[in-house]
Amino acid sequence: MKDQDIGENDTEEDFNFPPAERRVITQPLDLSVQTLVEQWKNGQLVLPEIQRGYVWDNAKASRLIESLLLNIPIPVLYFAETDEAKYEIFDGHQRVASIVRYFNGVYRLSGLAVLQEYRGLRYIELPQREQRFLTMRTLRTILISIESAPTMKFEIYERLNTGSISLNAQELRNSIYRGEFNDMLHELANFPSFRALVGTKQPRRRMVDEEAILRFFAMRDGIGSYRTPLKEFLNDFMGKVRHSSAEQIAEYTRVFHYAVHRAATLLGNLAFRLLDRHGEPEESAVNRALLEA
Repeated sequence: MKDQDIGENDTEEDFNFPPAERRVITQPLDLSVQTLVEQWKNGQLVLPEIQRGYVWDNAKASRLIESLLLNIPIPVLYFAETDEAKYEIFDGHQRVASIVRYFNGVYRLSGLAVLQEYRGLRYIELPQREQRFLTMRTLRTILISIESAPTMKFEIYERLNTGSISLNAQELRNSIYRGEFNDMLHELANFPSFRALVGTKQPRRRMVDEEAILRFFAMRDGIGSYRTPLKEFLNDFMGKVRHSSAEQIAEYTRVFHYAVHRAATLLGNLAFRLLDRHGEPEESAVNRALLEA
């Protein structure tokens, strides 16, 4: 089953940006490598919850360290302020992690093109001069202010992450609209009765099920005022409820459990699926509109 079978099609509608939602406030920063490493260790730097781990091999990471030692400019890092006064890495996770891993002695330098005399050395084994130079190197960083419009933060994130892995809309929401409601979506995606209706033991990759549940709540809350585009409609709803109270989360959970149990009782494995004239499923894929209904 493809992700698109239940997730929204990101190209189906144009995204609307009223003037009030076009505000982007940025600030250039020059952070030393030492500061970057310290902020990573103390939790000042945080990663988006997009389920994308560290993927660089040691040779590629080593060439980054070599560029720093040679004072070769590296691409700009993009961070965004969070409600907790932390910096979320919008773009540059692999670079930041590679630097931290080297300072922590995780790997030895390899695949160097110029500084071959340092091949095989960990950070602590570099000459003192190179250690000091490396810690003092500054990295140009663009900080996206918390005062920027949430819609534009979503747009920035989407544009910055159209390289090696294109993030879908729910993966972006999962990072930008973090909070109690988002945590609840993950929990509900694991609800056994829901999993039985969908037909998989574990939530499907790329937050397909979380988006389906979000659509259920968003349509239930605002179907009477629904206006295209769908992406903006879902963004607005998730931004509105991201910090729901414990009582609200409990009520959302109760409503979802009730709806799932009713669907299971009345329809069983036919729930959320298009049926042929004999009452049999036309295909195994879940139909997103039926799930919302």
